[in-house]
Amino acid sequence: MNNIKDCEVRCTKCRRWFSSQLFQFEDEESFLHSVMYKNTELCPYCNTVVTHDKEIMRFVEKDSNGKVIKETRYVYDF
Repeated sequence: MNNIKDCEVRCTKCRRWFSSQLFQFEDEESFLHSVMYKNTELCPYCNTVVTHDKEIMRFVEKDSNGKVIKETRYVYDF
C-alpha cells in the first residue's frame, strides 16, 4: 500500500482544496522551507485565479483510498 504525497492549494473563493499543478514537493521539509512568489493558477472548481501563499497551501499524505492521513501546513511566526 503506497501513500500519495501532494501539495494542495485552497481556493480563496469556493474554499475547496485542489492539487497544485505548479508545486510538487518531495517531503514536508522542502514545503516548509520553500519560497513562493507571485505564482498563480486557476481553481479547477470555480476558475478563480488563486495566488500561492503558504497560508492557503498544505502538504498532504493520502492513503490508497485518497483519505488524508497526514497534513502539514505552514504557520507564520510573527
